[in-house]
Amino acid sequence: MPSTDSIMTNIYYLPKLSIIDVRGADSAAILHNVTTNAVKTLDVGQGCETFVTEIRGKTLGHGYLFRTTDGFRYLGAMNQSDVIMQHMDKYTIREDAVPTNADDQFQALVIAPGDAANLAITLPDNSAPACWQQQFAGQELTMYQVDFLGPSTVIALVPSDVMDSVCGSLAQKDITVLPEPDFHRARVHAGFPWYGIDVDDKNLPQEADRDAAAVSFTKGCYLGQETVARLDALGQVQRKLVKWSIVGIMPPVGATLDCDGKTVGRLTSIVDSSSIVDSSSEASAIAIALGFARRSHFEPGATAQGVDAETGQSFTGTVVGSDT
Repeated sequence: MPSTDSIMTNIYYLPKLSIIDVRGADSAAILHNVTTNAVKTLDVGQGCETFVTEIRGKTLGHGYLFRTTDGFRYLGAMNQSDVIMQHMDKYTIREDAVPTNADDQFQALVIAPGDAANLAITLPDNSAPACWQQQFAGQELTMYQVDFLGPSTVIALVPSDVMDSVCGSLAQKDITVLPEPDFHRARVHAGFPWYGIDVDDKNLPQEADRDAAAVSFTKGCYLGQETVARLDALGQVQRKLVKWSIVGIMPPVGATLDCDGKTVGRLTSIVDSSSIVDSSSEASAIAIALGFARRSHFEPGATAQGVDAETGQSFTGTVVGSDT
């Protein structure tokens, strides 16, 4: 039994993130040249969601950039750092911009929106991405405000060698740290794409449906900008990531959905969700998924059918609005 003064909160453990520190007088200029958002205008402590793009506009990374006192820090899903650093090096000739891989130095605790106050975390005045220092669970940590689980999600970046101590301090207050699969369940419910799972280097930025948060159409030239701007001018991509409500069975990752004899969707992240109600069909959904949809199925309420190739069982997917 938890104690009567226990703190109920949703806090998740992420053992790995991509963490790149970029230092040097020209770090803003180099990062401007390879990212989709307005990096140069960030003040110390401010951040932005962004894509890292190559010359054809394909995404080499997706995450957050934060301005620090001596440069920038990039945070995103794991396994991006080496590719992004090599990409930066390719376009750094005489500029003073040195990227450093800090993946192994830190682990992360992710606090769900609305739970920061329960943990005495002081949020910035608005929900924009930001970073700040704060005492937490007996340690002075850097906090980052992101949208992983919705606006005002907080990442507490914990030095790897003190993570056990931090978790022990939380346990003494009857605060349970939830494992990584629970984080991804919450992330899919929130509709946030994860690089390497939902999007990768085959995708254009607009296909992730994060334009409003992660793409500036006024910042000026950068690698891939011509492709991104052309897609914006045309009005729509041919496919984009949407959130699906699934009824029937829980399909496997990679399952496709068809409508009128054509494949219109492919699922990339799937989580059990027996408590979610699909408002368009009035039926209880057994799963929520992220997955790509063709233009015919961009809007909430669009439906398609799928079949599990191994079992032959069928399911129905309905596009629902994202929570982020």
